[in-house]
Amino acid sequence: MNIKTILQFSIGPIGAALLSLITLPFVAWFFSVEDVGRLTMLQVVLGLSVSLFSLAMHQAYVREYHEEEDKAALLKLCILPGLVLLTSISLLILLLPFSISAALFGLDSGLLTFLLLAGIFASFFINFLAHVIRMEERGLAFSATKLAPKLLLLILISLIMLLNLTATFINLMLINTLSIVFSLLIFTWLTRDSWVIAIAKSVNYTLLKKLLRYSLPLVAGGIAYWGLTTMDRFFLRSLSGFEELGVYALASALAGAVSVLTSIFSSLWHPILYKWTKDGVDEKKVQNVIESMVIAVAMIWSLVGLFSFLIPFFLPPQYVAIKYLIVACVSMPLFYLLSETTGVGIGITRRSSYAMLASIMAFLINAILNYLLIPKYGASGAALATVISFFVFFVIKTESSARLWFSLPRLRIYVVVICYMLATTAMVLTKGSTFSYKTIWLALLLMVFILFYERLKKLWCYFTAYLKNGG
Repeated sequence: MNIKTILQFSIGPIGAALLSLITLPFVAWFFSVEDVGRLTMLQVVLGLSVSLFSLAMHQAYVREYHEEEDKAALLKLCILPGLVLLTSISLLILLLPFSISAALFGLDSGLLTFLLLAGIFASFFINFLAHVIRMEERGLAFSATKLAPKLLLLILISLIMLLNLTATFINLMLINTLSIVFSLLIFTWLTRDSWVIAIAKSVNYTLLKKLLRYSLPLVAGGIAYWGLTTMDRFFLRSLSGFEELGVYALASALAGAVSVLTSIFSSLWHPILYKWTKDGVDEKKVQNVIESMVIAVAMIWSLVGLFSFLIPFFLPPQYVAIKYLIVACVSMPLFYLLSETTGVGIGITRRSSYAMLASIMAFLINAILNYLLIPKYGASGAALATVISFFVFFVIKTESSARLWFSLPRLRIYVVVICYMLATTAMVLTKGSTFSYKTIWLALLLMVFILFYERLKKLWCYFTAYLKNGG
């Protein structure tokens, strides 16, 4: 995969992240903190639905894509089991004697229930069709699917403000669902050559069993990972209420802009890695990627720590705590991003149960820490639980990969992440009340540059050579 393709894949996620950073302050100013909390519950449920109903078959699709000749048949086999399960559960929900919307949002509304189900179905199909575009290495198409729904969401929110419409959660839910469905329409059009052919394909039960054997162990891990990333919202809602949840949720959403890097990297990394695996992977190449990722993670973490104090200037006064919460919240996508490289041995050896173990152990630790810390520290306690549990997730994946495949040098990596984790914990506990943190973040970054000096020098030489050759 060349630089041009990488840039094409990057345009969409980066643009979408920038649009989100524009949209979030609008939502914070125009809608109540409670409605921002309810919006978080919507996003939590959509994430759970994808984790549960996909049966992790999208990961099986990626793993077997280069091994199977009939890509359309593979796509159908991966979608079919989850679609049957999702349809059955949706019908059951409609027959239940109580309101799902009341349980999730504190509002009894048939319209909210309908919009929720529409968003779930759209998210389910988007999950698979996005992987089709990824594996076909269609960077511009992938970017278009990321940008278009964010643009629509921003336009709809702007219309609500310009037309002076009522800022209710139903309107907020409606525009979010419309943006998801719009995204699905784009995906459907761009992948029509794949899914139209897939419909007519017969079911290969032997291949289906092979796919399920790989994916089903990942379902428990996927649900555990969902819980790991979202349970703090449930604890905050029950122990602190929608207002505290809204502040923490906005901090997490802003930190989620860093997840754009995870999206870009995963879109590029897994296809490349499994191509390497098919041709005989070189451990040294993987080691180079890992060291480069450590440098990138350290730079991002330090920059967020240095400039987080600026964020409250763009938000209402009730969101001032974001200036120190966001540093902890950003650790989640950064730990995950790093684990995508240090844990490659799990995917290469097809030992998906180890990924499940990492998610489940981190999930349990997160649950315990949220229960213990939130009553005393509120949103700060949820943030600290996130930092510690994702560190555990990262360590288990890294050590599992070393045991299953290749025992890469790890001491320098652990020194870096532990130092950053300790600095983040101190900043949250003291509520970022001292200017010395700027010195700390700069010192940590300098330490990383010293520890990985050789890799940094090679990256600089590669970058300057690329510019000299005109890209």
